[in-house]
Amino acid sequence: MSTQPLSIFLLGATGYVGGEVLVSLSTDFPTFPIRALARNLSPNKITQLQSLHPKVQVVEGTLADVDLIEAEAAKADIVINVASAGDMESISAILRGLKQRSGLASSSIPTPIYIHMSGAGLAGDNARGELIAPERLWRDTEFSLNDIKEKSLSSASEAIVEASKSGGIRTMILLPGLIYGVGQGIYKSSLAHRMMLNFAAQAGHSGTFGPGRNVLGLIHVKDVASAVSAVLRGALNGSTIGEGEKGFYFVISKYLISTSEFCGIIGDALFDNGLISKPGSSPFSASITDAAPPIYLIFGSSTFCRAERLVNELGWTAEHTDPSSLSENLPYEIELAVKEAGVVFKKGN
Repeated sequence: MSTQPLSIFLLGATGYVGGEVLVSLSTDFPTFPIRALARNLSPNKITQLQSLHPKVQVVEGTLADVDLIEAEAAKADIVINVASAGDMESISAILRGLKQRSGLASSSIPTPIYIHMSGAGLAGDNARGELIAPERLWRDTEFSLNDIKEKSLSSASEAIVEASKSGGIRTMILLPGLIYGVGQGIYKSSLAHRMMLNFAAQAGHSGTFGPGRNVLGLIHVKDVASAVSAVLRGALNGSTIGEGEKGFYFVISKYLISTSEFCGIIGDALFDNGLISKPGSSPFSASITDAAPPIYLIFGSSTFCRAERLVNELGWTAEHTDPSSLSENLPYEIELAVKEAGVVFKKGN
């Protein structure tokens, strides 16, 4: 591993996963200075981020500020993007900046690294809530862009892999499963929780996309963050790791949960807090599901995936992921998510 402190540009630092990544980087790479993109800055927000990582410098901006993103990427040895899996404008700006950086690569300036976070939904079977026999067990060591043509978010992965082909950028794409756990950053609850709450508020009950028999692989947010560190450590230690076309990494545990069980726990929590009129879950109506087709692909699909690159090649383990922990802690996470998302449930729901 390089002994010189390398610079990191982080997108998504104020988010649920991004906050946890900051904590992990502060432990695993404490000397690496970080510049983090954040919008709506305030002294309190800066203080919160610096409490997660003492070396973070905050850059005010949004994903729409593509000139700023390009300029920051051009100055960074490493870019980590956990902000948006499919925002093509910001992703293109990152790649343009890193191409500029790669033109400076020398014995003192290494080839830049781009770690991008997408999702295991890329390998979803679009079963529309049914549990169907999988055609294959997805192994990231065998994963290819040809496997995800026409999939949601595939264009981002294609652009990233294409940018790596010249050899000027080292790219790795992480594909986490269903993330849970209370985060240590500014946002404490996952985007998936907050999205499901919005649908529940619209429907008046917790629900599934289809019958909810499909299953999702679990992963704790701390294990997601440790996976980012594991990939970065592997990229810096001088050994050959999967990059570019072979740079896909599932971040997932051996544990699965059906969406009906997951949404049932959410429904029970909302009912116990007096926010809806019935516990458990039932399928959402077409008025909900037809208005959100990309979400249908994510929450209505099964993901049968194995994290072979992380486990076998980098020695990573999902040490924080435990299905009993999910069932025990999800009600509290839902209470946090209701507050964070500002979801309003209609009386009588």
